[in-house]
Amino acid sequence: MMSKLWIAVAAVAAVTGHAYAGNLVKVKYQPATTPHEMQVKHLIEQSGVTTEFEQVIDLYFPLDKELRLIYGGREGPLYDPQLHAMYVPYTFVGEALNYFLQDREQKLAEIGAIDTLMHTLLHEAGHALVFDNRIPILGKEEDAVDNLATLLMIKYVDKGAEAAINAATMFDYESQDGNEFYDYSEYIDEHSFELQRYFSTLCLVYGSNPQVFDELLDEVEEESLEDKQDTCIATFQDIDENWHHYLID
Repeated sequence: MMSKLWIAVAAVAAVTGHAYAGNLVKVKYQPATTPHEMQVKHLIEQSGVTTEFEQVIDLYFPLDKELRLIYGGREGPLYDPQLHAMYVPYTFVGEALNYFLQDREQKLAEIGAIDTLMHTLLHEAGHALVFDNRIPILGKEEDAVDNLATLLMIKYVDKGAEAAINAATMFDYESQDGNEFYDYSEYIDEHSFELQRYFSTLCLVYGSNPQVFDELLDEVEEESLEDKQDTCIATFQDIDENWHHYLID
């Protein structure tokens, strides 16, 4: 899962003469307080997702100071700009795992949960990137960093497009778990609706490689499908170009 990153790491090492060592992210695992949290903590540690996340940040994020990643606790997932810290509860990953277990065997459900975690880590790090670099966002910042997380997975994580589809599936699960109708207050929210986030993620994956993912948007009505496919191709190209003004390339 880490081959693209390791190629980049090897290139950096060849130039600098130094082996890879993460510098920008400081990770802390808080104690797990329940057997289920212990299981999730072990899953995170064994998956390698945190190391892969650290590599993406070190290689592509122009951050001026150390970014803290804290697993555990009850708050989050969130980014605190005052502390330059990301918080991800074990319960968040546990809930993702439970969703995927509804229709997948254990191993595939664990992959789905870890892919969802990677998207979430990159999303919260996106907030840090925006804050640290004073990047102007015209629109919802949550949508912008959703797009960034998906873009980074597609381009810099091995099998990242498939992982992004898993992350999109989590949005679909959460949408199905919600109410049939939205409260008016939900229309004034920093996040788009979960079903919008689901299709937005699939749109970027499709747009990144229409030949490989030619059936990915088949849920779209047939009379609109070709138009939406063209839109997704253009959208991916725009987001890829625009975000790379702020990434190390």
